[in-house]
Order: sequence, then structure tokens, then C-alpha cells
Amino acid sequence: MKTVRVSLAARIGLAAAAAGSCLYGVACSTGRADPPTTGSRAPAVISGDLIVRRGRFEDRFLLTGQLAAVRSDQLAVPRIPSWETTIRWMEEEGAVVKAGQRVVEFDTTTFAQDHGEKRLAWERAEGDLDRALADQELTLADAEFQVAQKGIAADKARIAAEIPEEFLRGKDYQQNQLALQRAETDLAKAREDREAKTRSSGETIEQKRITVEKTRRELDAATAAMAGMVLTAPRDGILVIADHPWQGRKLQVGDSVWVGLPIVSLPDLTVMRVQAKLSDVDDGRIVPQLPVVCTLDAYPDRTFTGRIADITPVAQEEVGRSLRRAYNVRIELDAGDPERMRPGMSVKVEVRPPARDDVLLAPRVGLELGAAPRAHLASGDDVDVKLGPCNLDACVVVGGVAEGARLRPAG
Repeated sequence: MKTVRVSLAARIGLAAAAAGSCLYGVACSTGRADPPTTGSRAPAVISGDLIVRRGRFEDRFLLTGQLAAVRSDQLAVPRIPSWETTIRWMEEEGAVVKAGQRVVEFDTTTFAQDHGEKRLAWERAEGDLDRALADQELTLADAEFQVAQKGIAADKARIAAEIPEEFLRGKDYQQNQLALQRAETDLAKAREDREAKTRSSGETIEQKRITVEKTRRELDAATAAMAGMVLTAPRDGILVIADHPWQGRKLQVGDSVWVGLPIVSLPDLTVMRVQAKLSDVDDGRIVPQLPVVCTLDAYPDRTFTGRIADITPVAQEEVGRSLRRAYNVRIELDAGDPERMRPGMSVKVEVRPPARDDVLLAPRVGLELGAAPRAHLASGDDVDVKLGPCNLDACVVVGGVAEGARLRPAG
């Protein structure tokens, strides 16, 4: 009977060890990255015992991301007087467009009214200039006529004044001289009046021309703004709609947009990259230059190799005021597939850090992970340990326990 109890206890212990192993495996798979798995490695559990021993450590880390074009032609909101507008119509995502084809239209209600007012102001200024030119012509013609009349009178007075005094009677000679002086004075005044009217009318014409040029520039700007309210494709390609800056979705009809905001793009499908997210809880699991194997969710039978190009140094909050923070990971692909790859396609990224040979491995079942990791010894004691990287089954031991130490399941 005693032997039966020992056998039953041994089976219970093995079951508890297995359950603890599963429990810890699930706990470490939280976060945005998919749970890693291991390759070939030395067994950490021998004959039902948890033993710290040397072996080969391998890890596999999974990320999820999406394809993005390295180069693309972006179409943004043009410069408009009101700085902000709304999207009235937009071509569908992924549509194949031709060069010159319209792809986005913005609301032109306010611009149409403004454009009409600018055109009316320009036409009014043109009319004022035409009237000013006509008035100048009449005014100068009248001034020239007055000068001509005064000149004729002065010539007559000069002829009379040139008659010698001995041929005239009484005061006629003196009267002729006074008449000449008056005629010459009137002629000088007529000439001054002509010059004054010429200057005055010239200034008026110049002011009218300035007004016309100003209203014309305003009309041209309004016309350009109206023309810019329709975006056309600069070349043939596949249309990609830009993401909303803070709502975590694609832009759509009715959204308010502002000058300079990219609305759509035409990506170059020959050179693609992968943009992935690394949860802040997985900080340190991957580093730049590690090789990766990418699989498109839409084409699981094809894989593409590449390397981690860079990882942002600071984790950023995700959209929607989420408490989660993640690092942006950029992955450069060795080769692409323009026939299949499209921006926005979801991608599974498998990162395989270099394997470590002849390292000390401790079963995760016998460890308590956290800010201060501890190992649960089979003797019943708990000791502080210093750990390296972990996979689902084991962790690399840097210090705290020696090779051959026996552990018990945590909890």
C-alpha cells in the first residue's frame, strides 16, 4: 500500500510540473508579439526532475507587421486660403489609376463663393480702369483744345503787338501790348492746366491699374485654389489612402483635412519594407541586424528574407489612448514581389536570434520571473538568480544557481 502512495505522488508531481510549464509558457506570451517557440536544445527535465544543466539555447520570436513602400508619390492638400477643408469624394483603396485621373475631390462650397466674389471684383476694377482711360482721353483732349485756342489768341495778339507805334493812333499800341501779355498769360495757364490734368489723370490710371493687378492676383489665387481642390494621379499606379493622423484608421469622405496633409499615395511596388510593432514588455528581445523570415498572410506559401534595419529608441502609445506602448520596428527585405505585394498587407515576421551553445539552462517551471527573478530549489529554499534570455521552456542562467541544481515547480 505504501508503494502505491509513492507512485501516485510521483505521478502527481509530474502532472504538476507539466501544468506549471504550460502556465508559465502562457504567461510569457502576452504582449503584441506572438509567443516564441524553441528549436533543438538540451532537455531541462530529466526523469521527472527539474535540473539546471548545460546545453544549446535557441529562441524564435514572432512579430506582426504590414508592408509599406520605400518610395511613393504622395498627394497632399494644396495651399488654400481657408487652410482647412473636407474630403468630398475619394477613389477606392487599391484602385488602379491612370496618369491624370482624378483621385480626390475636396469641398469647394466656400471656394466657389469666394471665387465668384474675386471675379466680380476684378471685372469691376477692369471697368473702372476703362472709364478712367476714357475720362483721361476726354480731359486731355479738352486741355489740348484750350491750349490750342489760347495759342491762336496769343498769335493774334503778337501780330497786333508787332505793329509799329507810329502807325497807330493814341493808345492803340499800348493796348496791343497789354493784350499780348494777357494772351501769353492765358496760354501759359492753359499749358499748366494741361500738365496738371495729365499728371492727375496719369496717377488715377496708375491707381486703377494697381487695383486691377491686385484683384487679378486674388482671382488667380482663387482659381488655383479651385483647381487644386481636385487631385489627379501624376502617373499610373495603385492608389493607397493615407491613415488618419490620430484616429488609427484610413481617411474617408467627410473628414476635415488641412494644408499639407497627405491624402493618398501611389507607391513604388518594386521596393517594399515591413513596418512592425514590438511591445514594450518585450524590450531587448530583438536588436537591429538580426535576420528575419517574413510570410505574407495572404500568401502563406511564400517567404521573404530580410533584416531588422532599426528599432525606435522610445516606445510610443498606440492610438485610441491605449495604455499599451510599442516600439516601431523597420525591416528591410532582401527582395520583393511586385505582382503580389501591396502596401498594408499583414505580415508575420519570424526573428531567430543566434543560438547559444554550452550555456547554463534552468527550466522555467522552477523559476519565478519578474523584476527580481528567483529559483525554487528542490530542497524548499528560494534563491535569487540572474537570468539571460528565455524561451518557452528554459532561461539562460547567468548566476545564482550552479549546474546540476534540482528545482521544484513554482507555486
